[in-house]
Amino acid sequence: MKDDSNSLRERVLNLFNLSRGALTQKHFEKEFSDVSLTTILPILNALQKEGMLDVLVNADRTLSWQLRDQNSTEKLKSLSDLEERLVYNAIRNAGEDAASLKLISSETKLPQNRIPRILKSLISKKMIKEVPMAVGHKQKVYLLMELEPSEKLAANTLFAGESGVDAEFISILRTACLKYLQDKANSASHIADPLERWQASYVSCEEIHRFITNTKICTVPMTVQDVQCVLEVLKFGVS
Repeated sequence: MKDDSNSLRERVLNLFNLSRGALTQKHFEKEFSDVSLTTILPILNALQKEGMLDVLVNADRTLSWQLRDQNSTEKLKSLSDLEERLVYNAIRNAGEDAASLKLISSETKLPQNRIPRILKSLISKKMIKEVPMAVGHKQKVYLLMELEPSEKLAANTLFAGESGVDAEFISILRTACLKYLQDKANSASHIADPLERWQASYVSCEEIHRFITNTKICTVPMTVQDVQCVLEVLKFGVS
């Protein structure tokens, strides 16, 4: 019986390692169709007590479990200041989506005007980093030093450099892309058939990607997915 329990424990840990994110009850029901949830829960509780898992409460009041990064756990233990521990833990809980000043204040119950000093201290200790947001986002968000932004966050940080948003680069890219789209539309405007005209003027992300690459507007290598993020950001930035 003990061997079965150890085997299931390994399966659970393996699922966490593969997913790299939080797992809900539905995940376990799908991946462990041969095992009841009541059998898995004691293992999850044991892993939590051992400091290997974090238990999260979702918006719909259901629970999810996330593998705890041991490196960040050790860093948390190294902090002697209680407020620094609270802020660091709030940023850690936000994971790859990062944490805003408002979220940190809500999680820690600390007043917002006190948090910048704590953030500055954690940044100086190289425990967290500041992520500047792109056009249309005035606030900055904070991420554990060892993490990279999620795809969702990357869409808003793609053109944000160390000193903030590179407005000149965004303006150049926006102008070039708009001109390319307008040229396509103009060249198709003489086509009488509406469907054929629409097809001739349609531009895919792949085509925009080739255009950006061939014209060398961007010297940083970009994927098609990056271009899609760019277009989403530019869509709301066009004046």
